[in-house]
Amino acid sequence: MFEIPALVYAMSRRSDVFDCELIGFDLAWRTIGLIPPWKVLRSSDERWAQLDMSASHSNGSGSEASLGIMAREIVGEIGNQSAFQTRIRDGASIFGTLLERFDTSLQAILLSDQKPLLAMAGLVQERAREARVYHSDFKLKGRRLSHWFDEARDDPLPLVEALGRSRLIRPGQPERSRLVNGLIAEDGAMFRIFSEDDVDVIKRWILSLAEEPGEVLPDTGPFDVKGKDDRYRPVAGGDLDMGDRPSDIRSAYYLLQGRALAPRSREFSRAYCSFWLSKAGDCLDETDRSLPPDWRPGQLREWLLSKHDQHAEQFQEDKALDLPSRETVIEQTLQLAPLTLIDGAWLQGFTEVSLASSRHGAPLFATYWDELGNGEWRINHPKIYRDVLAAMEIVLPKTGAREFAQDLRLKDESFRLPVYWLAIGKFPITFQPEILGLNLAMELSGVGGSYRSARIFLKNYNFPTIFVDLHNTIDNVSTGHSAWAADAIDAYIQSTRDLIPVEQSWARIRTGYESLSPIVADPNDLDFFAKTSGSAAALSEIRPLHHGALYQGEYPQ
Repeated sequence: MFEIPALVYAMSRRSDVFDCELIGFDLAWRTIGLIPPWKVLRSSDERWAQLDMSASHSNGSGSEASLGIMAREIVGEIGNQSAFQTRIRDGASIFGTLLERFDTSLQAILLSDQKPLLAMAGLVQERAREARVYHSDFKLKGRRLSHWFDEARDDPLPLVEALGRSRLIRPGQPERSRLVNGLIAEDGAMFRIFSEDDVDVIKRWILSLAEEPGEVLPDTGPFDVKGKDDRYRPVAGGDLDMGDRPSDIRSAYYLLQGRALAPRSREFSRAYCSFWLSKAGDCLDETDRSLPPDWRPGQLREWLLSKHDQHAEQFQEDKALDLPSRETVIEQTLQLAPLTLIDGAWLQGFTEVSLASSRHGAPLFATYWDELGNGEWRINHPKIYRDVLAAMEIVLPKTGAREFAQDLRLKDESFRLPVYWLAIGKFPITFQPEILGLNLAMELSGVGGSYRSARIFLKNYNFPTIFVDLHNTIDNVSTGHSAWAADAIDAYIQSTRDLIPVEQSWARIRTGYESLSPIVADPNDLDFFAKTSGSAAALSEIRPLHHGALYQGEYPQ
């Protein structure tokens, strides 16, 4: 029963490797719609129709049907690229194979439940682990009953057969069998061990012993991929199990792409997060930008409005300043590329079902989905930013390619904050309060102020303004990402306050908020690699840039 979800979950952890297979798998499922057992259940409860992947379900950001259309469009765009087509067909074939196995297994389970022998075997197997504790002093066919129960955890049929031939059972006569009228009776040693349904299973089994034994359905066995296809094998060379620890900020950016991390890369990510958060914690309350020292219900919404007012005032003051040069606008847009082309990376972990479906995780997942354009390529934020760069005659390699991280047009320091985003996004549980704070800082950072200033600068040089226009609207403090971020924090604290002191959670959230742009006396303090390797790096004296602070005077040129 776990084969389909387990395989989909496994492939989704490496969607960079199994993209075509996932498309084929998804397309096949949407073509089938409701899988057979759900179709049966739908006849008695129409709510099962919600699981029909071929139907349209309005969800506020498109429909299930539109995703199916999108999959077909992707298949069409691939055209004559036979290697991709083969992999897409593989994905569809995997779905068909697993669905057939699912139906066969489900049929076997249902038929087994109707066969008294297998129903009894299932009951024994379910209770074997706890039963072994209490039956070490009893023997059956010369062996301790606890040993029988040990084996029954894997194969219960030998024990069931032995019980059927023991003095505890009178075949065809449950009311005269000691197991029923003695051990599980009101004065028996096993009273209330079995439910009424369990007792019914036992009685039906005893009745069946007077008849011919029924057919035992074979187990379908484990799923086994045959053949010698090497397309999905790891590339030879290096320590494939442990992975690599980045030696510099650029290799860190490259290695931390994607969802899954090998142990050494993951160890580095955690250390980098701890290092960065320690710097953020050191500068708490050094300026008026920090979150309030204490948390109260409903306080954040009012605090958001106050910050929005400050941003508006700052915008009016900045309008009187000289415009940055065209070269400055282009250069800062370029240097923000490593960050902006992974927009939302700090929320990547909230795509996990358990977090995305929680009260505080749902708005963060919705925010992440917004950053990706809700499945619409034309409003995918990294795509829009590449359009802005293209208008400036800048074309960069694919973000996940090593060539991007090694592009000499990009400065080393332009990778600092992006690496932090990539790293912390891999730890949605460990650094959950910090991510909540960081998310609020990021979504609020440019609303009402610097986004509007950036629009003036871009428009003055005839560059597209859609990127900053889009963020100024969807990040708004009333119904947008900033408001969602505040609500997520309130929901997290209220749902965890019985387990975690509010002061502790709030302190970590404040540190996470500060971590978007920690203020340090010496910029070298932000160089993790110099601190851990003892080497001195050549650094430009700027604080981490983020796209909520485009072209602002506080960042020296």
